[in-house]
Amino acid sequence: MDNVKSNSLPLVSVIMGVYNCPSYSMLESCVESILLQTYKNLEFIICDDASTNDTWEWLNLLAKKDSRIILIQNKENLHLASSLNKCIAISKGKYLARQDVDDISYNDRIAEEVKFLEENKEISFVGTSCWLYNPKEGIVGKRDMTARPQKKDFLFNSPFIHGSLLFRRSCLNINSCYPVFKNISRYEDYAMFMTFYSKGIKGANLPQVLYKFHYDRESRCVPAHERIDEVKIRWAGFRKLNLFPKAFPYLLKPLILILIPQKSVHWLREHFREKYKFKDLLL
Repeated sequence: MDNVKSNSLPLVSVIMGVYNCPSYSMLESCVESILLQTYKNLEFIICDDASTNDTWEWLNLLAKKDSRIILIQNKENLHLASSLNKCIAISKGKYLARQDVDDISYNDRIAEEVKFLEENKEISFVGTSCWLYNPKEGIVGKRDMTARPQKKDFLFNSPFIHGSLLFRRSCLNINSCYPVFKNISRYEDYAMFMTFYSKGIKGANLPQVLYKFHYDRESRCVPAHERIDEVKIRWAGFRKLNLFPKAFPYLLKPLILILIPQKSVHWLREHFREKYKFKDLLL
């Protein structure tokens, strides 16, 4: 990278949606992890989703530090999928990279991902393995992602860390970007990945750990209505991937988790992680 002029490299558009970021320090760490990438030819498009705290003011302070930051703001809260689609609509890059506001990208993440896609034309998007961290405990675990996920890898959970991904523009053009559901505000990434695979669009994961995923064990409580939404997303996605009847037990997973007390869910995570040496199950 040091021997190549940045303007000779493909432009990468980094897209991020933000709503009520808890602190300036979290936002600053996230933004700086992109601005300090070894890959310099990028634009960073951030959509504030009508935050009600000081997030918009913090974003403007950060934008003054680097002209590559482009800010847009929703007049009302539209949720992540719509916010990302707005970012995509004004982006100019050959590649589009995701970033989540509470996560951190390692300095060479984008360089390694661009290199991979340039060398592997059959792959349309690529992510990385990640560390799990939170400010109180530091590093609390690791997710080693499957190198070349197949359809069956969507049964338990999504086989990609959404915030770590780099896409070819053909994946995320204005006609095939994030799905916006009328009454479902989450799982847009899971649904989109399954749609991709149903169309023969494949992704991959780098073995390197190039991303830090914010993982607070105390706050990972998914409300019952969101578990039900997940069943709907799984049903539609599994049908597209022709995974039934094998998929039926996995369709019930969110409903089972509704019935299990949250403390027991935490215990199951730790039990499986220790007994079977899984780094993380993200139940």
